[in-house]
Amino acid sequence: MSVEQGDRLLKAGIECYQNNEFEAALDAWEQAGEIYQKVGDRAREGAAVGNCGAVYQALGRLHEAIAAYDRHRAIAEEIADRTGHLNALFNLSNTHAALGDFERAIACQQQRLAIARQLGDRRLECSVLSELQRHYTTSGNPSQARACQRDRTQIARELFDLSPNRDFQNFCTELGLDLRRDFAGANLSGLDLDDADFANANLQGACLSRCSLQLANFCGADLSDADLVDTLAINANFNRANLQRAHLRRADLRTNLSGANLQQACLEGANLTAAYLQGANLTEANLSGASLKNADLKGSNLTGANLTAVDLTRAELNEATVSKTRFVATIGLSPELENQLRDRGAIVESERPESE
Repeated sequence: MSVEQGDRLLKAGIECYQNNEFEAALDAWEQAGEIYQKVGDRAREGAAVGNCGAVYQALGRLHEAIAAYDRHRAIAEEIADRTGHLNALFNLSNTHAALGDFERAIACQQQRLAIARQLGDRRLECSVLSELQRHYTTSGNPSQARACQRDRTQIARELFDLSPNRDFQNFCTELGLDLRRDFAGANLSGLDLDDADFANANLQGACLSRCSLQLANFCGADLSDADLVDTLAINANFNRANLQRAHLRRADLRTNLSGANLQQACLEGANLTAAYLQGANLTEANLSGASLKNADLKGSNLTGANLTAVDLTRAELNEATVSKTRFVATIGLSPELENQLRDRGAIVESERPESE
């Protein structure tokens, strides 16, 4: 018997497996494993045993698959084969999960996570956290799943800061992260996210302060409670986006916000010059000090909003709901328009109150 004989059987088993000839593959790999064991090649023996586990799994013999994968794990651990150890734990985790044993599935992934951190391999750590997140979600543990998600996005942020690749969207795809679902609550502050596609994304509570978001697409995205302070979002698309209670102080929003929900949002000092706000919900929003020059507010809802010291020069306010809207020391309103606004229920004061 020789290593070469084992190698030929190993290769034959691969060909059989690829052709769905599982029993023949199993026979070849069992023989290969016996040869490697006799000649003392533990690494190849472990690989052959692990392959047998794959056959058992394909045949639905999951308990036998677990036994094979566990044997592979033990061999790999014995000879300090990190790659084999990681692969065996991955296969064990998935097989336990297939049997509904998520406690063991999670324990295997946690061992993989410990190895990844010991190696300092951040990309591997991110991949393992993805598996853990999946298992926690499936097993009904949302708080742990969210913790894994936060750790993944933090790793992505750290790696991106060190990467020559400046396309954040593609970079995240390489790490298995989805911009639409994985960045709720994430810290993305200061990043260049120009042209990124966040359409219909869940970005609740995310921090996007000081980001460059030019030409980015947030159509239909959920940005409720998000932080976009000092963000540059010229020509971004926030059509129908949910920005309820979002922090947008001093943000440059010369862009499309039609149909957006900006209820109770803070837009203090924001630049909304020529912004498209048709049909937007600005109920109880704070727009004090903002620029709305040439903005289109047709059909928007400004009920209870604060427009103190806002520049409304040539802004379009036709059909806007202005009940209890505060127009205090507002720039660009003619006396005639002020009277019209009062007739429509607005609170219009020409001078800023002394207390302010």
